Amino acid sequence: MIEFFQAFARNTWEMVAEMAPYLIFGFAIAGMLHILIRPERVQRLLGTPGIGAVLKACLIGVPMPLCSCSVIPVAASLRQSGASRGATSAFLSSTPQTGVDSILATYALMGGLFTAVRVAVAFVCGIVTGFLVELCCNGKSKDASPKTSDSSPLTFSPTNQAALRSTAPLNSISLSPKTAPKADCCATTLQPRGWGEALRYGFIQLPADLALALLFGLTLAGLITTLLPPDLISGSFSSGPLAFFLATVISLPLYVCATASIPMAYALMAAGLSPGAVLIFLITGPATNTATIVTVWKMLGRKATLIYLGSLLVVSWLSGWLFNASLDQQPMVTTAHQHEVHAPALWQHTSGFLLILILLCSLYITRKPKKADSGGCCG
Repeated sequence: MIEFFQAFARNTWEMVAEMAPYLIFGFAIAGMLHILIRPERVQRLLGTPGIGAVLKACLIGVPMPLCSCSVIPVAASLRQSGASRGATSAFLSSTPQTGVDSILATYALMGGLFTAVRVAVAFVCGIVTGFLVELCCNGKSKDASPKTSDSSPLTFSPTNQAALRSTAPLNSISLSPKTAPKADCCATTLQPRGWGEALRYGFIQLPADLALALLFGLTLAGLITTLLPPDLISGSFSSGPLAFFLATVISLPLYVCATASIPMAYALMAAGLSPGAVLIFLITGPATNTATIVTVWKMLGRKATLIYLGSLLVVSWLSGWLFNASLDQQPMVTTAHQHEVHAPALWQHTSGFLLILILLCSLYITRKPKKADSGGCCG
C-alpha cells in the first residue's frame, strides 16, 4: 500500500512539474490577451454576416482563455450586440476547445504534433460549424433573434445550472442589454483596465476558475497512470470505432475543461488509447457540454443546434480517424512515455510548487470576499 501511494504521488507530481512552466506562461499570456482584445472591437468584427465573420470568430476564439462555462455569457453578449448566427456558433465551437493556457499545457504533456493537430481541428470545427449555420440558418426565426424583450432573458433549467457553477449568476446571463453579464471572475465581458487588471486576471481570476477542475484532473490522471499499466487498452478499445464512440459518449454531456482534461487525456493515452480517440475526447468535451447545447438552442434555434452538434461530431471523428491513419503509432507512444525516461528538472519542480501556490492563493483571494456578499462567480 505504501508503494502504491508513493507511485501515485510521484506520477501526479511529475505531471504537475511538466505542465507548470507552460501553464504559468499561459496565464501571463492570457492576462495580456484579456486587456488587448477589447470586447467592443470583437463585437464590431463579428457583426457582419458571412464567412468573413466566421473566420474572424475562429481566429479570435482559438487563443482566448475561456472555458466551457465562461464562453457562454460572452457568446450571449456577442449575439445581443449583433454578431451573426454563424459567427456566434463558430465562436462557441472553437473557443472552449483551446486557449493559450490549454495550448501550452497540451504541448507540455502531449508534444508538439498533438498540440498542432488539436489547434487545427478546433479552427476547422469553428469554420465548418459557423459556415453551415450561416448557410442554413440565415433566415429570421422567433427563437433565435438577437433582439429579445427584457422579459425573456436567456436562462437555464435547474438540470443545467450545475454545469455553469463557475460563471456569473444564471439570471444575469441574458440576451437583453439591461441584463447583460457583468465583468466578474469568469466573466466574460473581459473589460480591460490596464496591466494591473491583466495580472489580476492572469494570476487570480483565471487560475481560480481552473483550480478545482485542474487539481481534480491531475489527481485522477495520477491515479489512472498508477493503476493502469502501459498499453492496457488495446485492439478495438484503443483505436477502432468503439474507442471513438466511448470517447464521445463520455465527453459529450459532461463539463470538461479544455485545460483540466489534458492530464486525463495523457493518462488514457499512456494506457493505450489511440491519439485519435484522445483527440475526440478533447474536442467534444469542452464544446458540447449540456450548458453549451442549451445556450445554442436558446440563442440560435433548433436547426442551428443540430448543425452545431452534427458538425462537431463529424469533424472530430474524421479528424481522429485521419490522425490515427497518418500516424506511425510508435512516435506518439514515445512522446506519451517520455516522462518515464526523463525526470523533471529542478526548475520544473520549482515551477510546480509555484503553480500550486498560484492555484491555492487564487482560490483563497476570490472566495474570501464572496462569503460576505454571497454572490460569487467562482464560488
